[in-house]
Amino acid sequence: MRFKNYFKAAFQIKNLVLLAAVAIISFLTEFIPFTLIGLAGYAYFVMQTLKSEKFQNQLASEDSLDHIRALSAECRSTYQKVYRQVGAASRKRLDGIMEKKQELENYFFKNADDTLNKTIIEQALQLVIAYSKLLHTYSIRLKEVNALDTRDLLDRINKNNRKLGSLESYDAVLKLTQTIEMDERLVKEIQEEKNEVEMIGVKLDHIESMIAAFKHQIVSSDVVNPAVEEIESIVNEAMALDNVLQERKRNKIDL
Repeated sequence: MRFKNYFKAAFQIKNLVLLAAVAIISFLTEFIPFTLIGLAGYAYFVMQTLKSEKFQNQLASEDSLDHIRALSAECRSTYQKVYRQVGAASRKRLDGIMEKKQELENYFFKNADDTLNKTIIEQALQLVIAYSKLLHTYSIRLKEVNALDTRDLLDRINKNNRKLGSLESYDAVLKLTQTIEMDERLVKEIQEEKNEVEMIGVKLDHIESMIAAFKHQIVSSDVVNPAVEEIESIVNEAMALDNVLQERKRNKIDL
């Protein structure tokens, strides 16, 4: 990175002009001491450029743009991976998010010098990535959870509860009670999973609304300084929810 910065400083226009002047005069005069002094002067001005606040701000701006381009590339890569593995409804949601993301980018790169716009686009892209990953896991888990039907379990619980009244053996009562409790725990776990998946669906809706709000802010120039900590919290929460779903997937309930 330091070499890259030195390279950029060395090729600043004013430094290139100085280097060209040194080269031309040295060629015309063939005076070696002047050449050495000229090269030393060029190196000095390159070092001064590296230290200048203007150059440092330029580097920071370029690094920020590189980071935004990298996030955009990750968005596209994640989108392509997820799109192939989800159903029509999820694909439609992904297309909607990517359309908003593209509109944001198109506007941003026309006004890339705005620091606040950089903050908005970075946060929006991070949200798009987190959203896409979460939607992928959510879609798979939703299909699996919806396939879990508790009606047979509930019928069995009711049947066994009625049967308890006719049993006289203590061991038989104990064993059947354990069976009922086991089925009840399974029903509870399934319901908890369904509730969890439902909440994640609501979280996805919330992220969609936030990305739409970013689009409105940056395109309409109605820019309000976004709450960075809040966005980071939402991204982290989305990642945590994705991890939870992944874990649930590994330990999924089979009936």
